[in-house]
Amino acid sequence: MAQRNTVFPANRDALYEKYGYSAAVRSDDLLFVSGQVGSRPDGSPEPDFEAQVRLAFANLEATLAAGGCTLADIVDLTTFHTDPEKQFAVYRTVKREKFPQAPYPNATAVGVNWLAGFDFEIKVIARIPSRASASVSRRNPPTMWDMASLGWSHISVAEPGRIAFLSGQIAATPGDDDVPTDIAGQAKLATASLAAALKELEASPHDIVMLRVYVVNATSEAFGQALAPLRELVGDAMPSVTTIGVQALYKPEIKVEIEMVVRLP
Repeated sequence: MAQRNTVFPANRDALYEKYGYSAAVRSDDLLFVSGQVGSRPDGSPEPDFEAQVRLAFANLEATLAAGGCTLADIVDLTTFHTDPEKQFAVYRTVKREKFPQAPYPNATAVGVNWLAGFDFEIKVIARIPSRASASVSRRNPPTMWDMASLGWSHISVAEPGRIAFLSGQIAATPGDDDVPTDIAGQAKLATASLAAALKELEASPHDIVMLRVYVVNATSEAFGQALAPLRELVGDAMPSVTTIGVQALYKPEIKVEIEMVVRLP
């Protein structure tokens, strides 16, 4: 029977009790970690941005350790930034220290308007290495754009259970730096990367369990354009889908980003 347990890092239980949520929840071999921020012991934000990012990672590592994991066990990583264009250089510096060499985790970066007084937040899912068979493998297929050169992986596969987590896919193709300016064109390229990932994983649209679509300055019309190529890809598979309007993605020219989770056959 599946087991669900809450996880708290040492000496921070009271903070989570105050706000009514858990630092992480363990379900079998997966650890779902709440968004971690650069909060000091009293819960207030660290004012210096680099120090805030470092503290967020320290809080993340403490939570992972409480659940029996390390950074190497991460299978899905999402970061949230209040001003990506200005903040990314600092974030990349800290990130390179935390993930200095391959195999890298997969990742999605999202620009947002509000983080409860903070400027950076990091949310992860990790595989708990509780059994010899529990492991994480990373993939960067040549049919997808070169994410490895940026220090990330396209795909993380959690074993056992065979669940694949994909980085957010954008309008990028192997060997081509041109980015369409329209949402429909960007969504088409991002969806092509999802299709390439499914082929690499020997999976089909019926194996997709989750899609999450981010659109900058979203409107109903914009989401319609972003979802059109996805509908062609999934056909009658009907996976779960979440659509989110954001203020920015990791580069100003990127307007659409799509995440995917797949149960492997």
